[in-house]
Amino acid sequence: MSEAGSRWGLRLLALALAALAWWAFSGEKREPLSEKVIEATVRYDPPDAYLLLKRVETVRVGARGPLSKIRNLTAPFVDVFINLPDEEGLHQIAIGEDQVLLPEGLELVSVEPNVIEVTMDRQVTKFVFVEPALEGEPAAGAKVLSWRAVPNRTFVEGPASRLEVLERVSTLPIDLTGHARDFSEEVAVRPPDPLISIREPRTVRVDVELAIPHLAPDEELEPPLRD
Repeated sequence: MSEAGSRWGLRLLALALAALAWWAFSGEKREPLSEKVIEATVRYDPPDAYLLLKRVETVRVGARGPLSKIRNLTAPFVDVFINLPDEEGLHQIAIGEDQVLLPEGLELVSVEPNVIEVTMDRQVTKFVFVEPALEGEPAAGAKVLSWRAVPNRTFVEGPASRLEVLERVSTLPIDLTGHARDFSEEVAVRPPDPLISIREPRTVRVDVELAIPHLAPDEELEPPLRD
C-alpha cells in the first residue's frame, strides 16, 4: 500500500473511532427521560456551641434524567445539606438547588417541603445536684434512714433553655431488695433528657443507711417453749 493510501486508512480509522465514541457518549442523551421521587435524609451543620432542638429529618426530592440512571437512583445517592445560622430560636430555611446533591446527569425537579423549620439553642454546662433513685423493699422490715451521693453534684451539658430549669438529676435505679443493713453502691448518673449529657462525674457512690424499727411492747415475742 502506498504512503498516501496508508494515510487515508488511518484517517478513516480515526474517523470511525470518533464516531463510535460519539455514539456511545450520546447514547445516554437518546434514552427516554424519566422522573423519580426519593425520600432523602436532611443533614445539618450547626455552628459550634449550638444544638438542634427541632429538625426535619427527611424531605422528598424529585429528580429527572435518563431512564437507566433514574432506575438506579436510591436514597444514599441523594444528599441534602443545610447550613444553619449562628443564632438561637426558630428558623425557616428554604432548600435550593445548591443544597441538594444529585448524581451527575440528573436534574432537580422538586423538593417537598421546600421550606423547613428548625429550632436552635445554645449549648451550655451547669453544675447540678445528684439524687439517688431508690426502689424495692428492704429485707426484714428495714427502713431507709438516710442516703447520700458522693460526690453529690455533677456537670451536665445541654440546651440553655432546658438547663435553666434543671436543678438535679438522678442515678440509675438502686435496688433495696434484700438489704437490711447499711450498704454502698457505685452507680451511673442518668441523663434526664436525650439532649442533655452527663459530663463529669458520670458515676457516684451512694451510701444508704438502713434500720430495723424496734418492736412495740405489745408486740414482743413470746419466750420459746420448754420441754
